[in-house]
Amino acid sequence: MCIVDANVVLRYILNDHPKLSPIAAEVLENHRAILVTEVMCEIVYVLQKVYNVPSREK
Repeated sequence: MCIVDANVVLRYILNDHPKLSPIAAEVLENHRAILVTEVMCEIVYVLQKVYNVPSREK
């Protein structure tokens, strides 16, 4: 089991780095991972503010 940071999840979601994205995929798909609330908040912030991914409204 491992604790992952925002960079691992972002590389996995965005698949934007030729070396790091496959490593992130291997970690998240093949191991148990802990994702703490603060990291989830950082991921949302980076996706919205840096990558301009709009939030989904219901």
